[in-house]
Amino acid sequence: MITIGTSSNSPTETACFYSEYLGRFVSVALSGDVVCQVALAAGSFNARTTAAAAGALESYLRGENVDLGTFQVNLGNRSAFERAVLQSVRGIPRGSTATYSGLAARLGKPKAARAVGNALHHNPVPLFVPCHRVVAASGPGGFSWGVDIKRKLLLLESSRSVVGPL
Repeated sequence: MITIGTSSNSPTETACFYSEYLGRFVSVALSGDVVCQVALAAGSFNARTTAAAAGALESYLRGENVDLGTFQVNLGNRSAFERAVLQSVRGIPRGSTATYSGLAARLGKPKAARAVGNALHHNPVPLFVPCHRVVAASGPGGFSWGVDIKRKLLLLESSRSVVGPL
């Protein structure tokens, strides 16, 4: 798997991949067509678990039926309400959706649909907490990565139970 990203204040692109042979992540930084840096990822982390999570994401984004809910997520820096929202969303199966208001009602806060949306907007681990599966009663609603990406994810999962046009 290769991940490429750019910095908003730099034309440098970085690609990162996991080397089974080295047992480490390797990053390559380029500026245009010029290689600027190659480095091994530093720090202490579980490379196998990280590679497994990255591989699962890659498989998911290829359309494979991968259960990202098997990975633990860190929601410790969220309020109790936000954690309840995010944990509840983890229970929405692939190919299904829930509405903001329905989720709020299920949490015992029927007037908190906006608060549910706000909690989802601040989801630190999209896809592992599939907040894209929560929609407005009249259409897709918002998504921190943009509505176009939300539509693509719902289509990838073949979600047909969305209320309103996607």
